[in-house]
Amino acid sequence: MTDFVTSDIHFGHANIMKFCPESRAFNNDVSKMHEAIIKNWNAVITPQDHTYILGDVAFCNWQDAVKLLNRLNGTKSLVIGNHDKKLMNSQEFRDCFVSCQDYMSITVDKTKVVMFHYPIAEWDQMHRGAVHLYGHLHGGVSGMEKYRCMDVGMDTNYCRPYRLSDAIAKCLKGEIKGHHQTGV
Repeated sequence: MTDFVTSDIHFGHANIMKFCPESRAFNNDVSKMHEAIIKNWNAVITPQDHTYILGDVAFCNWQDAVKLLNRLNGTKSLVIGNHDKKLMNSQEFRDCFVSCQDYMSITVDKTKVVMFHYPIAEWDQMHRGAVHLYGHLHGGVSGMEKYRCMDVGMDTNYCRPYRLSDAIAKCLKGEIKGHHQTGV
């Protein structure tokens, strides 16, 4: 089993192709975007793998979201994003995930990994080397790029999830941000 991480899938969100034209060049065709994401996902993720989705799964009704999620290989955990709030009212949507929470912290090979939909300036144990994975920015600048954090959204990786170990390794090359450090 391999763990993966991503954010901001935005199933059903036609305007995301306007907001992110370089990474979502699908000629304003939502179905084409869906099929590309599903194809890219299933090309690297097997049914035995697990993916952490850091929010904004879909911008559509829960029925369509569930149909699309069921086409994606592997088990999934959701860190809830701003576009997921209404979908969370559906038990069927929540059942697509082994867990759903606002914030997640795990340890991978002795590295604490803090996952949240939004980039945060301070995260648990950052001053001791913990890494922070987030989405929401669609590849935009956070001002935190030199530190041990990373935007893992679909729009930063050609509509593909990251292998979790690769994202962590990239973060570990960054500087450790000091506790209550001023000035990013």
